Amino acid sequence: MTQIDLLNLARSATANEVSWFGQIIAINFAMIVGIYYFLNQAKLPLRIFAFVAYMIGVMLYWGEMLIEGNLKFATMATLESLPEAAMSQPTRQYIGVNQSWLAVTTAVVFNLAFWVLVVGVFYLLFFWKKADHQPRNVQ
Repeated sequence: MTQIDLLNLARSATANEVSWFGQIIAINFAMIVGIYYFLNQAKLPLRIFAFVAYMIGVMLYWGEMLIEGNLKFATMATLESLPEAAMSQPTRQYIGVNQSWLAVTTAVVFNLAFWVLVVGVFYLLFFWKKADHQPRNVQ
């Protein structure tokens, strides 16, 4: 593989991860709407089924994200092993950014956000109680 092929592979892995995370966010918003309008009043077996179906969908995307992350990790290791004299400036910059605090922080936030979303849906589905609407006193 050429240097540009490796750079494109690393960048496409990042694009795939971000795209799939967007799908996870969409699934979470769909669950929140479902919980608010319907599942909040459902019995426990239906809530459990909804959560299992939700987790299957989320875990499929998360698994693909992990595969892409491992591919990117191997690609970055290959790019970093190139001789310094053979590296283009974009490759040096890309490696530098991926070794910086920004990349580490982004990876931590990315992973933390996934678990915050899952725990949030679990809480809303099994512990949150929708407040009853109080009628206004109109005289």
